Amino acid sequence: MAASPTLEYQCGVDIGGTFTDCVILDSAGGITVAKASSTPQDFAQGFFDSLAEGARKLGTDLDGLLSNATLAFHGATVATNAIVQRLGAKVGLLATRGHGDAIVIMRGNGRTAGLTPASLLHASQTYKPEPLVPRRLVREIDERIDADGEVIVRLDEDGVRRAVRELVAEGVEALAVCLLWSFRNDEHERRVKDIIAEEAPDLFVTISSELAPKLGEYERMTATVMNSYIGPVVARYLTKVNTRVAEHGYKRKLLLMQCSGGVFTESEAVQRPILTTSSGPVGGVTGSVHLGRLMGRDHVIATDMGGTSFDVGLVRDRVPITVPLSVVDQYEYFVPMVDVRSIGSGGGSIVWVDDVQQALKVGPQSAGAEPGPVCYGRGGVLPTVTDCDVILGRLNPDNFLGGRMRLDAEGSRRAMQPVADALGLSVEEAAAGAVTIVESAMHDLIRQTTVESGYDPREFTLLAYGGAGPVHVGGYARGLGMREAVVPLGDIASTWSALGVASADILHVLDRTAVTRAPFDGDLLRAAYDDLEAEAHRLLDDEEIPSERRIVRRFAELRYTAQIFEIEISLPDGPLDDAALAGIVDEFERRYEELYGAGTAFSAAGVELVTARVKAIGAIPRPAIAERKIDGDAADARVEPRDVYWLDLGWVSTEIYRGERLAPGAELAGPAIVEMPDTTIVVHPEQRGSMDAFGNFILTL
Repeated sequence: MAASPTLEYQCGVDIGGTFTDCVILDSAGGITVAKASSTPQDFAQGFFDSLAEGARKLGTDLDGLLSNATLAFHGATVATNAIVQRLGAKVGLLATRGHGDAIVIMRGNGRTAGLTPASLLHASQTYKPEPLVPRRLVREIDERIDADGEVIVRLDEDGVRRAVRELVAEGVEALAVCLLWSFRNDEHERRVKDIIAEEAPDLFVTISSELAPKLGEYERMTATVMNSYIGPVVARYLTKVNTRVAEHGYKRKLLLMQCSGGVFTESEAVQRPILTTSSGPVGGVTGSVHLGRLMGRDHVIATDMGGTSFDVGLVRDRVPITVPLSVVDQYEYFVPMVDVRSIGSGGGSIVWVDDVQQALKVGPQSAGAEPGPVCYGRGGVLPTVTDCDVILGRLNPDNFLGGRMRLDAEGSRRAMQPVADALGLSVEEAAAGAVTIVESAMHDLIRQTTVESGYDPREFTLLAYGGAGPVHVGGYARGLGMREAVVPLGDIASTWSALGVASADILHVLDRTAVTRAPFDGDLLRAAYDDLEAEAHRLLDDEEIPSERRIVRRFAELRYTAQIFEIEISLPDGPLDDAALAGIVDEFERRYEELYGAGTAFSAAGVELVTARVKAIGAIPRPAIAERKIDGDAADARVEPRDVYWLDLGWVSTEIYRGERLAPGAELAGPAIVEMPDTTIVVHPEQRGSMDAFGNFILTL
């Protein structure tokens, strides 16, 4: 079969814990969505299964789709899984003598980094993660560069060769090189890299001065080791995917989602795979920026409820909020990323009873993709949030995923019965209680991300996406003081992260340590930003991005003297003259008080600029989203009502609507259920819903 010669496609694929989602944008403004089960044993299979399903919906096959694809985007979980499941390469570390233990010592919060508040309550059960590099694979070498970048001990090249040969004999697949103060002077690291190429040319190598040239030895070393740890795994995966898409006729570079909020090429991802960690949730936030522009919403709370987790990110003034440090499996490292906060609350989260407290609990354990919720009929035996939704009548067993999958409602009830018996409740009461618990946890996470971070949620529009987000948004959005929540583009919400991946622009984030106290050294900063901007344009030149599609922005990380955490602020365009330099302090203190409260700024302590940063964006043209072409009102979409269990009301006959039949302007009153082919929207009593011109479902709270 051949695709229509009049249409071209942009494809986005995002691999989640339960499903792999695909979104295909065509040159006429149409959007096609598809889902396939994730395949943890071989993620590439799920990638191509989802593309094949999308091609089928378009009336073609993989060859027809990919041969007519102008761009293909991918949000992968391979890197994160390799770290969490300890499936990375056998990696060796070369460090300055006396500093080889930095990655094991960690920071003082190494036992608690990245843990949930619930985990922190049990301090005695916290622990440091297993080192990514065992001590026997660490080699310390003689060399020393001081804080000013001066060489005070020359590199012992013979010692480097001995160390490399010893590590090769140990069977390492990759090497990480992190030398003291190399971000001031990378001469020694570059020479070590050359020696490794001579001694062991097949090894994957990362040097810290290329990956994370920043002040902070532990975080820099962790980033370097982690990049080498996952490098061979990611390279094998991307080679497989790239080979297969080419076999099906794709002629361009595969673009990978990165955690900082943009995409980069497959060849860059192979060199810097650490930038792909946690990139799936970031794709959803990127899509939220795109939709916010379309809807005229500058501030957005992006919420994603999938099978295994609930993720929250913020967009302010059409720019995602970012953080300078990433955390994966308790390891903190220097990679700026979109600030996405997660808890283990998804459709697959397991419902259980704490025998000690005799209390109902939900998660963080998940049934995942295999076996999944009991109602999926794949061997699951423990009840999940999705099983609760089936029990309560929120999900239609005969119309799940557009009827492609029939749910086992009786299986859900059987699995939930022991939980209900242990609590002396009916199955419905236990299921409603579990849903209330999980929605309360989501509500709390949104409050932490907004109110407790200095933002007023009433100034934001809440977007709810992921397969389970529209089912639960009416519950977790209550109490935030917001007027509305949006299920973006209706059914496409279930594959929103994939659309976000396909909506991302090329992005390069370039850092340079430039420590200066206010009043700042203008010559130092001008030189730093001139170099960074020149490098940014060189990278965009290599990617053939025309000048009209380039955006190069300046940022800086600042702190008060003697503080250890920095805050990122944006810097103005134009010359960095005295007025611009003075404004940096004003902007820092404004942002500081926004985060920590009025009156907390204290300029008398001294303000220190630590890092100069440039973000280089190459805008990618994409088709405009077509408006919804359906006439009629809500009554035209109404089907046979069914009984749904509502907390405090019990079983109530509830109106059911086919979401694909809802026309722009259609309005309906809760309680109601809107069934889309790939998700379900629950409208609670006293809430209302409507459809806008683009197919966004607006839930009025």
